[in-house]
This record gives sequence, structure tokens and C-alpha cells, in this order.
Amino acid sequence: MNRGYASVAAAAAMLFAPPVQAAGLKVFPVRVVLTPAEPVQTMTIENSSKESARVQLRVYGWRQEKGEDVLEETRDVLANPALFEMRPGAVQIARFGLRTGTGAAEKSYRVILEEVPGTRAVPAGTVQTLLRISIPIFVPPARGSGRLVWRAWPSGPRQMTFAIRNEGNAHVQINRLILSRKGGPQVARQDMSVYLLPGSSQQVVLDTAASIASGQTLKLDAMTDQADVAAEIVAEERPREVARP
Repeated sequence: MNRGYASVAAAAAMLFAPPVQAAGLKVFPVRVVLTPAEPVQTMTIENSSKESARVQLRVYGWRQEKGEDVLEETRDVLANPALFEMRPGAVQIARFGLRTGTGAAEKSYRVILEEVPGTRAVPAGTVQTLLRISIPIFVPPARGSGRLVWRAWPSGPRQMTFAIRNEGNAHVQINRLILSRKGGPQVARQDMSVYLLPGSSQQVVLDTAASIASGQTLKLDAMTDQADVAAEIVAEERPREVARP
């Protein structure tokens, strides 16, 4: 088995990220980091719509299992206020407080901002669409880094599947993948937003400009929230467990 490796050092790369906006709510920052030295952080929520909204904040423990996000009830992080009313143009400051210590691996959470039903007038016979925003919260270890391990195989005439595993002790967010033949042209480029928590795995499928056979050496460049990383990978045979019948 050929595997490509890339190590990523933890850094505050999201300081200049734009705010998240869903319908009439604008939220900043788009990520919260809590530490024993700074156990309280704030989030600014703005109602840019012309209607009032009642918003509820809930914090969940966040883990990944078989490539899927799993949210669980937690008391590790306290959100205040947990429920509030926002008039048009209003700005609300929410505070998040850490109630647990750090560990050997980064701890991950999600704060869910949800609009409470019934706060806006809805014409009869229509379905109300409620706002929902999910923001990550991280509690990093004293020394944290992500370590990505890559495998790749052809999964179609012009398609490559990448199995990516984070063997580090901190998350990595992949924002873009660029695939090239070794010493040759670029064959695929795809923007994305894929989180890999410590110990988790994901599969990503890229459409390629040309067919790639197993045994070919490829160069993979990944743009992440921590740093740009590069890996050299030899395309494998399609794994038996995912082979087509």
C-alpha cells in the first residue's frame, strides 16, 4: 500500500475569514477557539433582515464516525445567552465559556444557531424555512498538529477517489485539492470545505481531465486552514471492499 503523508502545524488561520451569513443572520467569527488561558470568547450575531427573529444557541460535542458528523449533548462549553430576540438591524453578543480542561488531542464542538419557530409571520399555505447556522468550536491541546495520510485509486474512467485520514491530534480543514501527474500537467482542481478531526477519515472524489491508471505517480497539493501541503501518491488498484460487482 502506498500512502502519502503531510504534516500540518496548528495556526490561527481563520482570523481574516469573512463572516457566515444565512438569510438575515450574519455571524462572526466563523470559528471559536477556547483555551485554559482564554476560556471565554465572544461571537457577534447581526440580524440584517427586516423581520424580528428569536434565536436559540446550543453547543454539542462533535465527532466523526465513518465519514459522518456526529453531534452529542455536552456541558463542556456554556453558551450565554442561550435564547434571545433580535429586532431588525439588532446586534447580539454571545459568549462561550470553557468548562473542561485540555487533553492530548483537540476537543471539538459545534454551536448551532437556530431560529425558533413562530417568530415570523408566514402566509397561510406556505412552509416556513427556519435559519440554522453551525459554527465549530475547538479546544486545542498544548501542542497540536494535523497529520494527513492519503490513498488514491481510479474509481471511474475520469475519476479518482481519495481516502484521507488525519493521524494527528488536531483538526485539518481542506479547502482545495489540486491533482497533477508527476512532472506533468494538472488533471483536477476542486474547492471544498472538508473537516478531518483527529483520528477521522473521509473519502473525496475528484473528476479528472484524463484517465489515470493504477501505478501512476501523482502529485497532490492541498490548501488547508493550517498550511498548504503537498504529497506524492502512487495510484492503487481499486480496493476490493469498494469494487463494483
